[in-house]
Amino acid sequence: MRNQNRPTHEDILALVAELVPDIPQPSEIFAEIEAGDRTLWLEGWCDGCIAGMGFPPKGRGALEEKLNYINKVTPEFLRKRAADREMTIEWSGFIPLKDKEHLYGVSWAVFTKKPQKGHSDAE
Repeated sequence: MRNQNRPTHEDILALVAELVPDIPQPSEIFAEIEAGDRTLWLEGWCDGCIAGMGFPPKGRGALEEKLNYINKVTPEFLRKRAADREMTIEWSGFIPLKDKEHLYGVSWAVFTKKPQKGHSDAE
């Protein structure tokens, strides 16, 4: 019998996003889970992350504009994070978190290690 209350991938990601601390320090609002050759990367967005973009502070308006901006820059942002780790992106996205004191949301990705040149599984 199939469970009708089965969570979606979005439900699971939203739960995992809770691992990212709700603090106003950009260098501290991330989490990662390593599993074999994959890494689940989670990185939050606060006012300090979008400083200089012309947005008012959190709680003073333009929430949808901020979320749209973060969602727009997330793919390139995550590509850079993956490249820094010599990994590629398998899946990625952005989860808005409207109930947090400091966080606007969390960008997430599953990174996979790049195959080493000159090596194959057949060796």
